[in-house]
Amino acid sequence: MNENVEAKGPIVLLTDFGLSDPFVGQMKGVIAGISPRSHVINLCHHIPPMNVLVAAMFLRGSRKYFPPGSIFIVVVDPGVGTARNAVMVKAGDQYFVAPDNGCITPTIHSLGSWEGVRIENPAYLADKISPTFHGRDIFAPAAAHLASGVPMKSFGPRVESLVPIDQPLPELVGSEVHGRIIYIDHFGNAWTNIYQEFLEEIGWLKQAENIVTTVASCRIKGLRETYLTDKQNKPITLINSFDLVEVAWPGGNAKDKLRLWEGVWVDMNLAT
Repeated sequence: MNENVEAKGPIVLLTDFGLSDPFVGQMKGVIAGISPRSHVINLCHHIPPMNVLVAAMFLRGSRKYFPPGSIFIVVVDPGVGTARNAVMVKAGDQYFVAPDNGCITPTIHSLGSWEGVRIENPAYLADKISPTFHGRDIFAPAAAHLASGVPMKSFGPRVESLVPIDQPLPELVGSEVHGRIIYIDHFGNAWTNIYQEFLEEIGWLKQAENIVTTVASCRIKGLRETYLTDKQNKPITLINSFDLVEVAWPGGNAKDKLRLWEGVWVDMNLAT
């Protein structure tokens, strides 16, 4: 197994644990006990509970901002304690430690070739493993041992495939694009599953000013570049920093004002 890039970067945590409970702190304590020199970075601990899709989206949109050798621990794990595998994967010049439930699959596949193992060697796990907290007892110690120099091949047998993610994709049906809201952020902005690349592929992005978005019975004309607008007290759409079409309300909260939630359909067409 080729491991030319050493796992010497930071350990990056992405979970749905929140920060009001001791779970994140315990994971950090385990890491510090095994690899005290590792720099631990909190990417996000407020993934919507058990939302593997959002975890996958955050990881894919964020990993490029971290250096070679970074180790990402992703723990959004509705199947914790079941027969689902725990995996360690090297893709590109970074490492990923996570349940094999789809949360890392889009990122891994976007990076091309990869290699991985199941995390099974008890020498690199907690002495006692809780069936409800693999983040602390499997993923944190495995990542810390990897950071301290243990070769990836030592953790367990190779894996040849990863579980795919159930990811809703936008569709072009006749003259309309059909998508849906997949995440609502801290500001009340509604992120859709309609990627900028998709609009480019169908030739719509060059006509951004003519795109009409319909969501919650509201029609929004134009696809803007920024949140700054001369139209006060009205919703807008734009491409956000994750390259997704987003519904926002400058100076307000689109979720509250339009009564939006995850799963709401979003339709787009070109004004004639």
